[in-house]
Amino acid sequence: MSKKGRKPVLFDWPEKDFTAEDIQKSLEGKLSRVSIHTKINKGLKSGEIKLLKKVKPALGRPCSVYSKVNKSEMA
Repeated sequence: MSKKGRKPVLFDWPEKDFTAEDIQKSLEGKLSRVSIHTKINKGLKSGEIKLLKKVKPALGRPCSVYSKVNKSEMA
C-alpha cells in the first residue's frame, strides 16, 4: 500500500546563519512559508538548529536568524 499525498521535501540546514526567507529562496517555492516554519520549529525542538537573534527592521515584523548546531555542541 502506498502513502497518499506529496512526497516530503528534504533539505539540509545551511552551514552559515540563515532566516526562513533564505530557505524559501533556496528551495525556489517548493515549500510554503508555513511548511518552512514548521520544519524550523521541529529543528529547534530536536536541537538540530538554534535561534541566534531576532533582527527588528525599521518597518515590518522581526526576522529570526538561525544557525546549524555542530555535533560537538550537541554532546
